[in-house]
Parts: sequence; structure tokens; C-alpha cells
Amino acid sequence: MDRIKNMNELIIVTKKLVFQNEEKAKRTAELIIANKELAFQNEEKEKRAAELIIANKELAFQNEEKGRRAAELIIANKELAFQNEEKEKRAAELIIANKELAFQNEEKERRAAELIVANKELVFQNEEKEKRAGELIIANMELKKAEEQFRLVVESVPNAIVLVDSEGFIILINNQVEKLFGYERNELIGNKLEILIPERLEAQHPGHRDVFFKNPKTRAMGAGRDLFALKKNGAEVQVEIGLNPIETAKGIIVLVSIIDITERKIQEAMLKKHNKELEQFAYIASHDLQEPLRTVSNYMRVFEEDYIALLDDNARKYLQSVNNATKRMSMLIKSLLDFSRLGHNKKITYADCKKIINNVIADLQTLIKKTNATIDVAEMPTLNVYKIEIGQLFQNLITNAIKFQKKDTRAEIKIRSRKVDEKWLFSVSDNGIGIAPAHFQKVFDIFQRLQVSDAYQGNGIGLANCKKIVELHQGEIWIESTLGEGSTFNFTIPNLSL
Repeated sequence: MDRIKNMNELIIVTKKLVFQNEEKAKRTAELIIANKELAFQNEEKEKRAAELIIANKELAFQNEEKGRRAAELIIANKELAFQNEEKEKRAAELIIANKELAFQNEEKERRAAELIVANKELVFQNEEKEKRAGELIIANMELKKAEEQFRLVVESVPNAIVLVDSEGFIILINNQVEKLFGYERNELIGNKLEILIPERLEAQHPGHRDVFFKNPKTRAMGAGRDLFALKKNGAEVQVEIGLNPIETAKGIIVLVSIIDITERKIQEAMLKKHNKELEQFAYIASHDLQEPLRTVSNYMRVFEEDYIALLDDNARKYLQSVNNATKRMSMLIKSLLDFSRLGHNKKITYADCKKIINNVIADLQTLIKKTNATIDVAEMPTLNVYKIEIGQLFQNLITNAIKFQKKDTRAEIKIRSRKVDEKWLFSVSDNGIGIAPAHFQKVFDIFQRLQVSDAYQGNGIGLANCKKIVELHQGEIWIESTLGEGSTFNFTIPNLSL
């Protein structure tokens, strides 16, 4: 029983062992299959991992492509927008071009119309040219006639006349030039003007000519200087020259007027000598008259001191009249002496005219305050003048303006100056009694008194002194006045050479 039991147990164990072996074999087979499956799965995983890497790369590439295409799309959109703008711009340009074309067509039509008008104008101008050609022929004939008349006028002038171009060549002379200089006409025409100028002055002349042609105007040549010309025989002649520019089609030419002043200079020298002798006579006469006048005055004073108590009223009145006459005579002699001395020891000084006037006003302060006069002095130039004499000139004019004043009226004096050409024009104006036009020249004569009333004292020499001082400066003096309203004394003073 036990054996059977053991056998059964052995069978069972054997079956279990067989079953387990089968199971092991089965599991081994399954394990092999599982390993194969696992190997296959690993291969699949590796394959899928590789595919995933490829897919990722593809995805990255696609993303890059998308980015690139997005950028291209942006560029394409911008390009499209630009093209649209270009289309709009070209459309606008096309509109403008159409308008321009329309305008050009209008211009063509207008120009065509203008061309028609121009053709008509051209026809008219041709007719005018023919007309003017005829007029030009007539004008040329008139010009030749005028030139001939000009030559006749030049020939008839009593002065020597030379016509010179801008380079100094002589183009025309009259017969007075031949007489004055001793040349034949053909010896001068076409020659330089320097042929008539002394050798010592010849080098300076081209410079003077250039200066004149820069500002050509009618004027005297060499103002304030002695001018000399040269004759054919070598002799020099003192001349006065006037320059007159003339505009022509060929440029400016100058008509030179030459006057021989040799005889005049001789007469002026004689006159100067006689004037000097006359001044010396006036000085000596006035000086010598002082002595007997002083004697009379002294005796009258002694007589008055010793015998005044013995005289009646009439005798005293006569004595006073004699004394007054003696004083007036003394003043006249002193004024005559001053007049004769005027210009002696003269000295040109570069002086400020306003300072001179202010000094005169300071010297006249007593008179100015007494009469309550006002003096308004404008800006004044600084000039080369005879300083002392100019001071006397202003003193005389200011004193006269204060002296010859209307009753119960304060003297108002204005002193002005302005430049006129190469000279300075001064004026001294007042609101006094005025002067009648008939006396405008007379007031400058010596010992001329228009006011005989005792209300206006004077000796009639003040304005004569003024005239002499102005003429000493190579100037002129004149008066503008209205009776009862006042007077203005005008005078010119050039800037003298030192």
C-alpha cells in the first residue's frame, strides 16, 4: 500500500516534474519569444527614436520654412503695398502728365497764336527797319551837319580848345591853339596831350587824367594851383584850364578850354602891389591921425576940467558934441587901422570851427547876458583856415545880429554849416530888423551905415571886414533878408592847403 502510495506519489511527482519541465520549456520558449519580442520592440523603439529625431528635424525644418515663408510673406506684403503705392503714384503722375499734355496742347495753341502775332510783328519790324534805315541815313546826314557846326563853334570860340579822348590823345583843336602854342594842326592831332605840358609836370599828368575819368564832371583844373603849358618854342605860358566831359557813342571825351592868363597875372600882381601900398597908406594915415586926435582929446579934457564951471548950458552942450565927435573919430581911425591890418601875419591852422565860435561866444558873454540873446550852434567842420580872422568874422556877424534887433525882442541867432562841392557853406541867421534887397551889396562897402539912428551904434566897417576875411579864404559872402523878419549871412570857405 505504501509502495503503491509511493508509486502514485512518484507518478504524481513525475507528472509534476514533467509538467514543470513542460512549463519550463514552454516558459523558456515564451521567454525566447518574449526576448525576441523585446528585441523587436527595442529595435522598433530605436527605429521610432530615429524616426522621432527625423520627425523633430523635419518639424524644425518646417518651422524654419514657416518662419522664412512668414518673412517672405511680410516682404511680399510690403512689396505689394509698395506696388500699390507705386500704382497710385503712377496714376497720379498719369493724371499730372495728362494735365501737362493738355497744358502743352494749350501752350502749342497759344504759341501758334503768338507765332502768328510774331510773324505780323516781324513784318511790322521789317517795315520799321526800313523806315529807321531811312531815318538813320537822315540822322547821319544831320550828325555830319552837327559835327560840322560843332567844329565851326569850336573854331569861333576865342579860347584855345582841345578835344581829348580817355587815353589822352588829341582828336580836335581850334585855330586859337595853333596861335597860342605855335603848332600846326597836323602836329597835334593824334598826339598825346603831354606835348603841351612842361617836362617837369609831364609825369604827373596821366595820374590826374585817370582820377578825372573816374568821376568826370565839369570843373576847373588845378584849383588853387598855378598851371603852366608848354609852347612849341619851349617857352612856358601860365594858363587857366576848364574841363568839360562829353558823352559820345565811343565813350567819354573831354573838351579842354585853355586861357592864357599871363597878362592877367601881371595885372593881378600890379593890383596886389597897389592894394598893399593902399593898405600901407591907410595904416600910416590912420596911425598918424591918432596923434593929433589924442592932442585934441587931451586939450578938450583939460579945458573941461578947468573951465567947465564958467560955461553956460549951450557951451557945455557944444563941448559934449565935440567930445562925442572926437570919440567917434577915434573909433573910426581904430577900425580903419584894424581893416588895413586884416590879413597881415596870417597863418593857416587846422582848426575846429565850433571851438572858434564857442570862444567868440565866451568873449561876448557880457553883451549876450545884457540882451538876453540866444545862440544855437550846429555841428561845425574842422578846416585849414586863418584862425584869428575866422574868429573876427564870426564875432562881427554875431555882434551885428545882437545889435540890429527889433525893440522888445530877444535876439535868436542860429549858426549852421554844410558841405557844398569842394567848399563849406556857413550861415548866421537872426530875427532882427532885416535889410532891404536894394542894400544887399551896399552893406559890405566900407563906412556904409544903413541905420543912422543912435539906437544902432556902429562905424560901417564890420561887414567890410567880413567880406575881406571871406575873400582872404577864397570864398564868397552874400545876404538873404526880409525887412522886419531877420537876415541870414551866408559865406563859403574852402579847406585851404597848409
